[in-house]
Amino acid sequence: MVLGLLATALSWALFALTFGRFRRRPSLHNALYSLGLLFFALAVSAELLARLQGGWSPFLYRLWYLTGAMHGVTFLGLGSLALLRPRAARGLLLALSPLFLWGLYLVASAPLDFARLPEPYAPLGAAFPPPGLTSPRLWTLPFNLLGTLLMAGVALYTTLLFRRQNPLRARGTALILLATLVLASTSALNRFGVAGLEEAGRALGVGLLYLGVLLADGSVAYAGGRA
Repeated sequence: MVLGLLATALSWALFALTFGRFRRRPSLHNALYSLGLLFFALAVSAELLARLQGGWSPFLYRLWYLTGAMHGVTFLGLGSLALLRPRAARGLLLALSPLFLWGLYLVASAPLDFARLPEPYAPLGAAFPPPGLTSPRLWTLPFNLLGTLLMAGVALYTTLLFRRQNPLRARGTALILLATLVLASTSALNRFGVAGLEEAGRALGVGLLYLGVLLADGSVAYAGGRA
């Protein structure tokens, strides 16, 4: 419970930090980062509320699945791509839009059976029908894989790029890379039915992400109002 509270508080703090940056200097990557962190904060908040009330409600479960299980890192990955290649990010965002809408429809309309969950508040996708074209469980893997690869790839690239000319920024992006791997591992274990590690994984991942963003932001004099 304490770890869940910590993850929730850090998630909202990180969203506030990023959204404040977007308001000061609007850009595509800051908008996508803000959306991704809003989704992440909503997901961990839904998990915490489900635990506090002793079980999922249909609304909380669908909210958690859309913002966490399905799109926990999707928009963070697109934001990372937009930081380096804004035009490519716009094109990919446009191409994925029909799939985003399809996923939203499935999450909102698919039947739920909470009896399939090992615990009433377990953050597992088993309450939805088994993976299939009309089940949202099929679509979590490609979205999460895309987001993780983009986010981790850009973090690795910038870490190597700045390791000599800006070591502080390199340390920040290295922490972001580590956070991505922790969150991805937690999500993968969850997808394979390994429950019980979510709170620790979320808290560790968002803590590393928060520290990484602070280090990276503090080390960069953003040129041309880019960030």
